[in-house]
Amino acid sequence: MKILVDRDQLWQGIDTVIDAVASKPALPILSNILLTGEGDQLILSATDLDLSIRTAVPAVIRESGSITVPARTFAGIAREWPASQLSIEVQDNRLLLSGKLGAIEGSEGVYSLAGISPDEFPEMPSTIEGLSVDFDAMEEAEAEALFVGGMLNKTSFAVSRDETRPVLNGVLWAIDAEGMTMVATDGYRFARNRHLLDLKSQVGDKPGEVILPPQASAYLVKVLGGQRRIHRLTLGASQILFDLGSTQVLSRVIEGPYVNYEPVIPRQNDKILRISKEMLLPAVRRVSILSSTHTHQVRMRISKNQVELSAASPEIGGEAREVIPANYSQEELDVGYNANYLIEILRKIESDEVIFELHNAVTAALVRPGKQDQAEDYFCLLMPLRPST
Repeated sequence: MKILVDRDQLWQGIDTVIDAVASKPALPILSNILLTGEGDQLILSATDLDLSIRTAVPAVIRESGSITVPARTFAGIAREWPASQLSIEVQDNRLLLSGKLGAIEGSEGVYSLAGISPDEFPEMPSTIEGLSVDFDAMEEAEAEALFVGGMLNKTSFAVSRDETRPVLNGVLWAIDAEGMTMVATDGYRFARNRHLLDLKSQVGDKPGEVILPPQASAYLVKVLGGQRRIHRLTLGASQILFDLGSTQVLSRVIEGPYVNYEPVIPRQNDKILRISKEMLLPAVRRVSILSSTHTHQVRMRISKNQVELSAASPEIGGEAREVIPANYSQEELDVGYNANYLIEILRKIESDEVIFELHNAVTAALVRPGKQDQAEDYFCLLMPLRPST
């Protein structure tokens, strides 16, 4: 294999796939990146058998071929190399990387890495059987495809870290003829995001759902937060495949039915609190400094047009209290929440105003943005703590 590739393009490709490199590989080759030169592209692939990523960057292919090289080492060299044109050549299962060191006249670098035959590298399929959604075939395809990263970002924070209940470690992703729903919960907080889409022609009367693992969720939030968007996704029986254009992402899904979450959504929350996020979030952060290190409880005493936030730390003998204005006209309510969970939810609210739908001190609060897109229905639930005395 002999190719020429721009250093910045090479680094972009490595950075795209490196998240799928196994940290503790069951097989030595899983710590490697597969490099393949064909046509006018350098194709980079990585996998840990649960998450597989493949991406292509433009290159001049003088001689096609492939090799696998240690991912972290190769990434370290490429990351530190100044912007320039690089030559990659394979000789006897060794990769030679050479080129100028930026604009410095007469400078040159040559690096040699031992590789492993690509024959041992797991193959990543280009297609899988299952329910497919083609965003490119939809009206306003670009805008519609970009919302997926936002949905994941607003829900994935609430997944459980308890590995004894693996289904709660992932995000439930359900697709039907009228749109998509994502759900995550750890038993203390719950996030649900519903986005309306006209998918009748693609989904029909055969909806599908998968439980997306945390590694895949985190990766998609990262890459979809930039300029990339999903062109097509396919929900398979045990895998989910994303086509991001020059990049494909394949992930195993978590097996097992998701918990029936509908009964936990309160229907009797009749007390409505409207409050500025820009005032509430920093106030909770400040007051929580003096909350208990065990419960992290911040107490909210809600009365007419104001909220009193308070916390007490028995460990250091400190107390905190702040009063901020709000829009509330119903009976007084005293309720306590885990400050860390409340802060996480508030950070995901994109509206200037936050709406709390409440019932009493022992019923979960339903937290919504004061304003959201007409096609979106996003809310979080937060379980209260027993008020401290």
